[in-house]
Amino acid sequence: MLNIIGALIALGILVTVHEAGHFMTARFFGVEIEKFSIGFGPKLFSFKRNKTEYRISLIPFGGYLKMKGENPDEEIEDAENSFLTKKWWKRALIAFSGPFANFLFALIIFIATFAIGKNYQDHFPIVGISSISDFVQENDQILKVNNNDIYSWSEIIKFTEPDKTNIYEIEREGEKLILENSDIESQTWMSDILPFAPAIIGEVYPGLPAYQAGLMEEDEILSVDGIQVNSWYEMRNLVKENVKTSLVFEIKRDGKIFEKSIALEKNILTDSKMIGIVQWMPLKMKETFNLFESIELGSITTVNFVYLNYSALFKLLAHPSEFRKNLGGPVMIYTMSQQTAKKGLDSILTFVAAISILLMIMNLLPIPILDGGHIFFCFIEGISQKSLSLKTQMAFQRIGFMILLTLMFFAFFNDFNRIFKRNISLQEQTGQIEAVR
Repeated sequence: MLNIIGALIALGILVTVHEAGHFMTARFFGVEIEKFSIGFGPKLFSFKRNKTEYRISLIPFGGYLKMKGENPDEEIEDAENSFLTKKWWKRALIAFSGPFANFLFALIIFIATFAIGKNYQDHFPIVGISSISDFVQENDQILKVNNNDIYSWSEIIKFTEPDKTNIYEIEREGEKLILENSDIESQTWMSDILPFAPAIIGEVYPGLPAYQAGLMEEDEILSVDGIQVNSWYEMRNLVKENVKTSLVFEIKRDGKIFEKSIALEKNILTDSKMIGIVQWMPLKMKETFNLFESIELGSITTVNFVYLNYSALFKLLAHPSEFRKNLGGPVMIYTMSQQTAKKGLDSILTFVAAISILLMIMNLLPIPILDGGHIFFCFIEGISQKSLSLKTQMAFQRIGFMILLTLMFFAFFNDFNRIFKRNISLQEQTGQIEAVR
C-alpha cells in the first residue's frame, strides 16, 4: 500500500510540475488563471490572489489548471485576457511549456542523482572470456592498470588510455605478471575481453517475455535449447541472433532445476532478439561527482533518454502491431517502481526523471486534447491565418478523447495479460519443482 501511495504522489508531483509550466507561461502572456490546484477532489485549503484561486485539494495525486477561455464553447465577458484570444504562437508556447517543464524537471533530477552519488553494480576484475589469449587468459585477475589499483571491471576500462602503451599488473595461477600493450583500448575490455559472469539474472523487466514466463532475480540459466551455457555472454549470444520464435531455458532456482519455454521478442532499438533480463553483478559500487561533472553527465543522460524514447516511439509507430503489444499502463509502471525502490535513492530519482520525460513525450503527441494537438492546431492557424471553427475543434476533441480511451484500454489489457501469464507460469514452475522433489 505504501508503494502505491508513493508512486501516486510521485506522479502527482510530475503532473503539478507540468501544470506549473503552463501556469507561468500563461501568466507571462497575460492570460487570466482562474484556478491552480495541487491535487484533485474537494479543496482542503484555498486563497485568491490576482484573480487566481490557489487550491490544495484532498487527493494529492496530480493537479490541474483552469485558464480563462480555454474551452472553445466557453462564453466569456472580457476576452482580452482569455486563452483563445491570444495569438497562435503564444497559445502554442503555453501548450509547449507544460511538457518543457517536465523536461527541465527531469534534467534537474538527473543532475541531482550524479551529485548525491550513483550506485551501480559491477564485476570483479577477473577475465572470463578472452579472444586475445597471448595477452590475458581466462581466470587472470587484473591488479593494476598504469599503476592504478583495480577493484572492479569498469576501473580497467577507465584507466586504460588510448594511443599509448598501457602497463597491466595481473595475477595468473598465483603468479604476478607485468604486461605491456600498445594495441589495447578501452573498447577492448568491452568486446574482446570480458569479465567472469555466470548466467545469473540480476533483474527481470516487467512486461517482457521473461517476466511473463515467471523468471526471477537470482535464477541461473544452465542451458538454452539443450546447449549448455557457462557464462552470461554465451547465453546472450544464443538469444540475440536466434531465428526461432521461442527457446527452452533450463533454470536453476534455490537448488531445484526446471525448464521453461520463453518467447523471443525483438529489441526495437537494436533489432536483435531478447527476453527482457539483466545480468547479475556481484559488486555494489558508488561513485560521486562534483557540480560541473554532475551538470555535464546529467545533461547528457537527459538528452539520451529523450533520444532513446523518441527512437523507440518512431520504430513502434512504424509497426502498429508492435506498438499495441508494447503499450504499458499504470500497473506496469507500479511494478517497475517497486523494483526501483529496492535499489536506493538514486534509482528512485532516475525512475521519476524517466517518467517525467515520458510525460513530456506523451503530451507532445499530435493528438487532439493533448498539448501536442493544441500546438499542431496552432501551427495550422499560423499557416492558414484563420482559426478552426468551433464545430471542427469540438469534433477533433472527441476524436482525441476516443484515441486516448483506446490507448488506455490496450495499456490496461496488456498490463493484466502480462500479470496473468506470469502468475500461470509461476504456478507451473511450482509444480515442476515439487515434481523434482
